[in-house]
Amino acid sequence: MTSHGFSLIEALIVMAIVGTLAAVAIGSYARWRASSTVMEAAQQFSQAVTTTRTGAKSTNTCWQIRLSAPLASATSYEIRHFPDETCTGTPTQEQTHALPRGTVIRLTGASSAGTNNVNFAPPYATTDPAPNTYLVQWSAAPSIRRTVRITSILGKVVVK
Repeated sequence: MTSHGFSLIEALIVMAIVGTLAAVAIGSYARWRASSTVMEAAQQFSQAVTTTRTGAKSTNTCWQIRLSAPLASATSYEIRHFPDETCTGTPTQEQTHALPRGTVIRLTGASSAGTNNVNFAPPYATTDPAPNTYLVQWSAAPSIRRTVRITSILGKVVVK
């Protein structure tokens, strides 16, 4: 007598192995997805800082970038254009940019006690000498994070 197909025990063993592998893979995939989204948000904010500096330099006016929620974790940031060389008064234009879904950003370090504004003033689009450090993290798992640091008065941005 020849046997065709698989026995019930063999099928159950294969299903158990596949289920275990799927459980491990889904957890790893979710963490990878969160990590890549946080990196995307950090790069987006870094590019916005660079764009803000370039805009201030090319228009010879003050431009400002700031978090939408100054004392808490923000899900967006604003780029503001001012009509003159100082970042005072009413901005002529404001743009709000949302971070990717599930990510938040906040100001950290010694500068977190003060304002979260980064002003780029003409003619060279320089900023305050104190470095600003921002923490971009996944809202559901704060251990998944990236650091964005504006390191010099010329607005050099480093993402870690």
